[in-house]
Amino acid sequence: MIKVIVMRTLSAILGSALCLCGSAMAADAVKVKFAAGPTGTTWYAYAGALRTEMLDGLPESSTVDILSTPMAIANTKLLAANRADIGLIFPPVAAWATQGFGPFDKKVDNVLGLVGGIDQYYQRITVQKDSDIQSIAQIKEKKLAVRIGTGPQGSLNEYISKLILAANGLTYEDIESYGGSVNKSNLGILQDQFGDKKLDMILGITTAGHPNTAQLSIAPGQRFLSLSAEAIKYLEEYGFVQATMPANLFAEQDQPVEGVGFSTSLYANAALSDQDAYAITKVIMERRNALKSSFGSMTGWTAEGSAQDINLAVPMHSGARKYYQEAGLLK
Repeated sequence: MIKVIVMRTLSAILGSALCLCGSAMAADAVKVKFAAGPTGTTWYAYAGALRTEMLDGLPESSTVDILSTPMAIANTKLLAANRADIGLIFPPVAAWATQGFGPFDKKVDNVLGLVGGIDQYYQRITVQKDSDIQSIAQIKEKKLAVRIGTGPQGSLNEYISKLILAANGLTYEDIESYGGSVNKSNLGILQDQFGDKKLDMILGITTAGHPNTAQLSIAPGQRFLSLSAEAIKYLEEYGFVQATMPANLFAEQDQPVEGVGFSTSLYANAALSDQDAYAITKVIMERRNALKSSFGSMTGWTAEGSAQDINLAVPMHSGARKYYQEAGLLK
């Protein structure tokens, strides 16, 4: 009898220890490097807000180190090379990586989805308010010596600029042969050059409330150009989807702008543990409304959209999948 009691006592103690150990594991600190975007950009602001919510909801001693990067393409490469744990990426870029396409010289299989559909972006083609340019096609037709500004090499701003020109039968070399130029710089520099009338056009991407786009709408003033149906079809082949930027998204933009769109989504390196991926996804999703209240560009972010394939374009991390299944957003 004594032997049985001792065995039962030891078993109970062991069970309690295992339970405590499991609780400790569940409360392990999460420590991640977060690939964001250049300082002063919407993505850098997103990362700051996400970091605040994550640190408030993750276990004590968790850390989130924000990395200033050239954005989507660079972030994908940082995750693929294990130099970042999580990062903001556009779904078309994530899809290119899995195919070894475009800016990726080999296939990437270790970048997985966490949270999709955070906002809505559109292609951005803007000219000086008093410019005679009415379309990109006109540049080729009249061989216009246009001075174009776009984002730094490695950014989606710069890559989509190439694609927009290609959709109209143009290359950077063509622009230069007409006497024009292509300046690849950060948005702050482009803003100053556009304001000083040293640029005729800016090509890239924008979202509602984007500070750079909003500022240029006020001074010196800009006019948005739509894409042609043929150009939209061309860009759809690269993973973009047709989208209309609503009228009045910016000052004096009284007409909708036809083109393509895509969302910002959060991804992880496959080496991120299921436990950490689950914890990060859960915290962000449970604090989604607080994040949305800080950014007008996140108005359309829904719980259902966060788990949709179209908003991730790559396989979902199993830790994130566990959360969505528990929340009833995935079967």
